[in-house]
Amino acid sequence: MSTSEETSFGQWVIALVPRMGTVVRCHLPGAPVDARRRELVSTVVAGAAGNAALGRIHAQWHDLLGPAELTELDDEILAWVVAAVAEIGALDGSGLPDECSPAARRAVAALVAHGVVAAATADRAGSLADRLAGRRSRAPLAVAADVAACAVGAPLTLPTAAVGALLGAIGRLAPEPAAVEVDVEPNLLTLLLAETLPTWLGSAWGRTLVARLPVEVPVAVRSGLSGATVRVGRGRVRVVNGIADDVWALFDGEIDALLRAGSHHLTRELRAARLRR
Repeated sequence: MSTSEETSFGQWVIALVPRMGTVVRCHLPGAPVDARRRELVSTVVAGAAGNAALGRIHAQWHDLLGPAELTELDDEILAWVVAAVAEIGALDGSGLPDECSPAARRAVAALVAHGVVAAATADRAGSLADRLAGRRSRAPLAVAADVAACAVGAPLTLPTAAVGALLGAIGRLAPEPAAVEVDVEPNLLTLLLAETLPTWLGSAWGRTLVARLPVEVPVAVRSGLSGATVRVGRGRVRVVNGIADDVWALFDGEIDALLRAGSHHLTRELRAARLRR
């Protein structure tokens, strides 16, 4: 590895060390960035840093948790993440959207630093293995540099990678998500539920629940004059208009959260369609 690359690795480690407390906080309940977004950020960082293996670990961890309800704000943050990987000076978070809270800014910056160091450590470990196997030069200084980088980077990054690999393996054992079956002529509430259920049931635990329940569990949602019934179990997820007579539970309230989720989904679909054109 060149002198400039070694200097860059050292700079990223120096940037990470004071942020390790924030990295740990990001993996605890009540973190400023939820677990799904945390793993999405880590996946993007690994990809931007050029480490596909690390990216797969975080992507599988994300799949275990299930998809997040992303907004345009998330798109802006992820774009900043890619730029920050290329420029360590961006870690002050000044380029993040104004809507980000100070805690979220610190969390995202810490995740970027952690992801870059993790990717660099993995690269140095691969370089060391190649040197020991004779596929690269065994120059003493180069070997020593790789050993030093691994010794510094591994304690900071290996625990998270190990947990991610384990959880990703568990996630691969979960069934595929069931397609949501919708009423032939769905009302607005039914449509909104159909849009949000993949997020609510998309985790490994949710997919397993849907597949393993021996009976279909009917749950109704009512808002104003609208009602819908969700049936989950036996590998199926169905949403129909109205409140069925056999529901096990009835949730009565406003649909603001569903409307927000539905509008976010529609916005992203329209933007994706525009990009495809």
